[in-house]
Amino acid sequence: MYDRTFGTEWDGLDREEAVERAFALGVADGVGSERPAELDRVLDAFGNAYDRSLIELSYDEGRTKALEIAAEADDAEAVWDRLVDGAGSPRGSPVSAALPGAITELTLMRRSREGPPSSLDLPSMLRK
Repeated sequence: MYDRTFGTEWDGLDREEAVERAFALGVADGVGSERPAELDRVLDAFGNAYDRSLIELSYDEGRTKALEIAAEADDAEAVWDRLVDGAGSPRGSPVSAALPGAITELTLMRRSREGPPSSLDLPSMLRK
């Protein structure tokens, strides 16, 4: 499943790609298709502790969700399809349940908005 969706021939990853791959690796592990060498490769692509911990959280989240769904699903393919779409993106946030609420409200996984500053989200304390 993981190999079919992502492949293992890559030279570099950005943080978002690494988080998605780690989530998918966690899902694969949760259904009995563990790939520890690939997870180590994804982790080794990042030197700082923050990125590595985010990747590990994503992996843990994928594995946890897969184990929960595997109890209800008939086969590994059904679990994979419920958690990972055809392009390899998680069907839900890969780290939302693993991070405290204050951190998830930051722009960790949200793409930046474009447009004039008046259209950007402001904290409620800055609004009149």
